[in-house]
Amino acid sequence: MGDAEAFTREFLPLYRPVPPARPGVCRICHSGPNDSEATGGPWATCASCKRTTENLYGHTEHVVPISLTAKDTQLYDIVVRKRDPPGRRKRSDFLAATVACFYRRHADCLQSLAHGPFTVVATIPSTRTERPIEAFHTMPQVVGKVGALARLHRPLLLETDDRLAPVFAGRRSHREAFRVRGDGLAGARVLLVDDLFVSGAHVQSAASTLIENGAVAVVALVVARLINPASKDPYSARIWQESHDRPFSFDRCCVSDHQGAQAATGAGRAS
Repeated sequence: MGDAEAFTREFLPLYRPVPPARPGVCRICHSGPNDSEATGGPWATCASCKRTTENLYGHTEHVVPISLTAKDTQLYDIVVRKRDPPGRRKRSDFLAATVACFYRRHADCLQSLAHGPFTVVATIPSTRTERPIEAFHTMPQVVGKVGALARLHRPLLLETDDRLAPVFAGRRSHREAFRVRGDGLAGARVLLVDDLFVSGAHVQSAASTLIENGAVAVVALVVARLINPASKDPYSARIWQESHDRPFSFDRCCVSDHQGAQAATGAGRAS
């Protein structure tokens, strides 16, 4: 697409930084709590991510949200309510600029999670139809506007059955939720791009199908991770406040912050 840097500059106040995985912060969704602080054990997954990844053929440990979001915010309106951003901008252009700016800076971080360059870019269907997804879902259009990703994009995934809709409505995953069109995934390293991560049911179900069909690595890049700071759980409010206390920058991400924390910890121990 055009100048993604200039496009996103005016919208920087809409984004919120995502915390890196650390003791007490889920290594998958980067915002759910885990019990590693209490147990002193390794960084763990939250209860929601544990439920979502159960009973699948496989799942991805690597979910990279670009921003946090909450209800009644402008970013939520754009991503979830599918409204265009202010200034006569198109939603698809906003999402494409967001992905392009982030990927330009953090391709190496994402590829390090996949242990090599991506060979395929995939998106998750939102329709329940046998037809290819490109005509019905925004994210294939978004990926098509990001030059670094468009050349690797393949219309791989289709939903298998309308009857699985209640499963997703209940924020649960399912091994048979998707099927792959065609073949040729053996040994593939897949970047799975989506707009929103809530429970991870869609992302993990899609990752399971890709892995079952031969992908050796799946890394999910999502525009926004939805949290609810108004819930009874004080943890979400704390994470949301933390995201307000630190300015957002496309130069930082939850992967590089995590790696930086590891390096700093290692340096401290060495000294």
